[in-house]
Amino acid sequence: MASTHYDVAVIGSGPGGYVAAIRAAQLGAKVAIVEKQYLGGTCLNVGCIPSKAMLHIAQVLHSMSSLGELGINLPQPPTFDMKQAVVFKDKVVKRMTGGVGTLMKGNNIDVFDGLGTVDASRTVTVTKNDDSKEQFSADKIILATGSIPFIPPFPGIDGRNVMNSDTCWNLPKTPESVICVGGGVIGVELACMFNGLGSQVTIVEMLPTILAPVDEEVRKLLVRLLGKSGITIVTGATVESIADEGDMKKVVASTEKGQETFTGEYVLIAVSRRANTSGLEQLIEQGLDNDRGRVRVNEKMETNLPGIYAIGDLIHGAGLAHVASTEGEIASDNATGHQAVMDYSVVPNPIYTFPEVAFVGLTEAQAKEKYPEARVERFPWSANGKAVAMSETDGFTKVIIGKYGEILGAHIIGPDATNLISEYSVAMRGELTVDEITETIHPHPTLSEGLREAVLAAEGRPIHIPPKKSLARTR
Repeated sequence: MASTHYDVAVIGSGPGGYVAAIRAAQLGAKVAIVEKQYLGGTCLNVGCIPSKAMLHIAQVLHSMSSLGELGINLPQPPTFDMKQAVVFKDKVVKRMTGGVGTLMKGNNIDVFDGLGTVDASRTVTVTKNDDSKEQFSADKIILATGSIPFIPPFPGIDGRNVMNSDTCWNLPKTPESVICVGGGVIGVELACMFNGLGSQVTIVEMLPTILAPVDEEVRKLLVRLLGKSGITIVTGATVESIADEGDMKKVVASTEKGQETFTGEYVLIAVSRRANTSGLEQLIEQGLDNDRGRVRVNEKMETNLPGIYAIGDLIHGAGLAHVASTEGEIASDNATGHQAVMDYSVVPNPIYTFPEVAFVGLTEAQAKEKYPEARVERFPWSANGKAVAMSETDGFTKVIIGKYGEILGAHIIGPDATNLISEYSVAMRGELTVDEITETIHPHPTLSEGLREAVLAAEGRPIHIPPKKSLARTR
């Protein structure tokens, strides 16, 4: 077997791995990256990117039902071709993954295709599809093997028409109905996608509520809007089994009402994801510290084994692609002799539902428990000119302000929330106060005006909604 030595080797090429490789190369390291399946990892191939392509299609299709009020009259109902949608999705994925390949070449990063097996001596053995092997060593190794769907041991879970978040992207037609097991972010996003494409969707969630980490006020509004769109949500329901019932699937769950049965053409399993430790067996045997597969690291992304780092879904954390990318940069900085630590204090969370939800920092309940003096206020999209012009008026922006005018948290439900949250993220990261936001001129008419208005409302001086208390008249 040929032997080559690298300064840094990255195992896995998802948004954590490929970013780590690029950062290490930028810092002058000789870098190798190993990928067992496809460049871009889960995110680009069966996660973030294909889901957003299909969600875009679903949103366009869903919006066509209200075109009449805009003076646009099309044949109703519009027709939809799932096969053509899959072609579009594949084109988007190919473009993005091809871009990762180009970036690897442009940064002189050697790409090894195959399963990378690592040991504590920092030797990597790559097993290719034809079972041939290639071996190399590295001074530092960054583990970025990501995660795979967790498949609970329900009877019948391996049956016909049972899919998960990695396998639901190439259906031959739109399902008539889908039972979504799991009401977390992945499950609710996919529920919105299938609902927008025309499926009848039921979410079955074990916990008392869907989207548990989301601010309660935001979550309640989202649940109401999802129900209005036709999605049925059943909480406090523990799935017991999945079975065939003729051409349909039957999901049996225990609830407070007793045993209930849900019927649909397909069942989507979206309960959670687990760490992908494939190729790390030797490291675990050699003492790699982990908690049920999730590797433990310090603030420098270092594991307990010398010269070995871990990032992304392989470790405990937010399970977000952009967090994995940042962790990858931190790991590469440290692996190449620079000092850097990971800071999780400001992490924006985007949720691509209809409407979108995004948040950063503390929820209202968390803030009031920790900071009783915190001020909380909202600005509704129904008072924003651009939102009204777009006919996207559901939702609001909520800000939570601390004693000294600092932003403790922000929550947006409504149009383009996943983009808009960045303004609050930058403000929090830069330790800006409400003054910097209110004194910044926001362009009109834009959705971004709503961010400033929410802060003004928290300050008791909103412009485009009445103040809650009458202001004293000044001369």
